[in-house]
Amino acid sequence: MLQEVGNVKVLQVGERVWLVLDDAANRIHFQIEYGPATRSDTHETLMVYRVDHWVLKRSDRWPLGYYDELRQAVDGCALALGMPNFLNPATAPDGTIITPQEL
Repeated sequence: MLQEVGNVKVLQVGERVWLVLDDAANRIHFQIEYGPATRSDTHETLMVYRVDHWVLKRSDRWPLGYYDELRQAVDGCALALGMPNFLNPATAPDGTIITPQEL
């Protein structure tokens, strides 16, 4: 199921997994997965929407954040796509930095 929310497209690819694509480039940027997460301060387990920066190799993904609702997770992705990230440059799956011309 594909739905468009603002400047992003959200594609449900599993029962609890969504991919977030940039509307302009049709490139996958984030993966949203609904599942358990443990709070480090209280050690309680909660069901949340975890948003990861998407790369092909699962072990190389890093989290964008954890959200209580799917809508909040999608909004977080849209916000992240709308602002440049100077701390983490865009990288290819092999780890090399992608220049703006290559995007």
